[in-house]
Amino acid sequence: MKKLNDKTVLFLVLPALIYLVSFTTYPIISNFIFSFYTFNLLGQVKFVGLENYQMILEDPYMGPILRNTFLYVLILPALTTALALPVATSLKRLGKLGNALLPIMVIPAFIPEVTAAVMWYLMLNPFFGIAYYLTPNYNWAASIWTVILVEVWRILPMTVLVIYSGLISIPKEIEEAAAADGLTGPKKFFFVDLPLVIPQILISYVFTTISAIFIFGPIYIGYSQAGPGVLDNLAFHAFEEFFTDIRLRGYAATLIFLLSIINSSLAITYVKALGSKFMVKLPVPSFIPSRELRKGIHYGVIGFFFIFEFIPLIWMILMSLKSPLELVSIPPSILPAQPTLSNYVSVLQEGLSYIITSLGVTGINVLITLILSSMFAYAIAVHGFGKDKLLTYNFYIMATPWLIYIIPLYSVLWALGLINNWWGLVLTFPITTIPVSTWVMYNFYQHFPKQIDEAAQMDGMSKLKAFLKMGLPLSKAGLSVAAVYVFAYSWGNLIFPLAFTYSPYNLHNPLSFTGAQTFSIYIADLMSPAAANYVKDAAAGLISTIPPVLLVMWARKNLIRMWGGR
Repeated sequence: MKKLNDKTVLFLVLPALIYLVSFTTYPIISNFIFSFYTFNLLGQVKFVGLENYQMILEDPYMGPILRNTFLYVLILPALTTALALPVATSLKRLGKLGNALLPIMVIPAFIPEVTAAVMWYLMLNPFFGIAYYLTPNYNWAASIWTVILVEVWRILPMTVLVIYSGLISIPKEIEEAAAADGLTGPKKFFFVDLPLVIPQILISYVFTTISAIFIFGPIYIGYSQAGPGVLDNLAFHAFEEFFTDIRLRGYAATLIFLLSIINSSLAITYVKALGSKFMVKLPVPSFIPSRELRKGIHYGVIGFFFIFEFIPLIWMILMSLKSPLELVSIPPSILPAQPTLSNYVSVLQEGLSYIITSLGVTGINVLITLILSSMFAYAIAVHGFGKDKLLTYNFYIMATPWLIYIIPLYSVLWALGLINNWWGLVLTFPITTIPVSTWVMYNFYQHFPKQIDEAAQMDGMSKLKAFLKMGLPLSKAGLSVAAVYVFAYSWGNLIFPLAFTYSPYNLHNPLSFTGAQTFSIYIADLMSPAAANYVKDAAAGLISTIPPVLLVMWARKNLIRMWGGR
């Protein structure tokens, strides 16, 4: 039986592993190969050697693009970490109240990227946004600071969560020893807490750096407002070259290959940080006080967080209730004079095909991902199958931005006849969701009673059957948390639908599943100069937040347990 069991564990691992290796390794290698070729208008390829690499030096936009990329990488991680540290510390100080606030505080992290960008651009519009009153002479639409604000807004909640999980994991013995030595308040934070959470800070910093290199959604939304090259980073420029001219796809592959090299080095650092346990002694100025700060200060820090994270959402709600005529009134009104739901009715009518595609593809992807990732994680966590190597590979894929895959996958989907088809998205979306779902389920199965699996095997079950009969039914809590992440990643995915689709779902022939543009594309298109229907865009953006928010609230208790809340 033991020999049989050793083999059946492969059936838990292979489905996810074969998929990931096939759909991630091939694109990375293909980008390198494509970088030596150029395409003509018929899609035929020609070997050009290093010409694509030489084009980088001749690209007229490359100077501003490299400058923007550098500024995003320099500012975004530092600013996010600096804001997250006091918020995480205040959350810990508030104890049970901090735990209770967690599900609400992380909601912005699950809102689609395109919606986050839209709400900030609407709020900072100099004609009908709050910027009219605060900064009337500053054009936020053409500022990289708008891009940075959107990304900080999106990433800050999860950065707070990672650092907070580190703070509440500090052993009780160390807390008691610090109290016995008279270390409390800010001095304890610098002497004890901060050195112990350096690994969590490093994890967040590296992951945020990767995000900064590959910022996409805010630049895509701001592109129509600011013009070419003003906000672009290297990643967006590569996508633009791929999307606008088939003859430049070799050049786009070159840029993406170079970005993948940078990403690989950062991803390796990220993986090492995840497995690191070390303490760094930091120099602490003598004037740092050793007394607890008043709780009012901690309430103030949390209050600032809520203002920063939820004012854009409130502004979008108010805008969505205005008529187009009221929107253009000068000065802009804060509250709608005559609230109307007509924008929501219009969005639900015009955007129905996009919503159906998003719900359909997302639902299928959630099901596929949960099945594959739960099997994969169970084999790694419970049976220790390929533990360190498979976890390292999973983390690497999790830290690899989706843009890297689009050029080779486009060729694959074109060959399969799946461009602008639901099944093209269903085939590719798991690339973005299996790694994060595997990580969630791995953490869940780390605390799974192994006696249950052992008892099942003693009754003659194989490892595969033990998982299906015993492990999976007892995994509801972990699966609910994984479902929240998978749904959010799928529902808000913008890059793959932009690259692989070009029309909305064909409601006249629904079983063909042709036309696969998602709701994120619909929201982005409403911000374009051709449409420029901002009140309708606000309504669409708010509608897009409803499913992920409901899921977070539904799974909030399991989310708190998974995040280490007490």
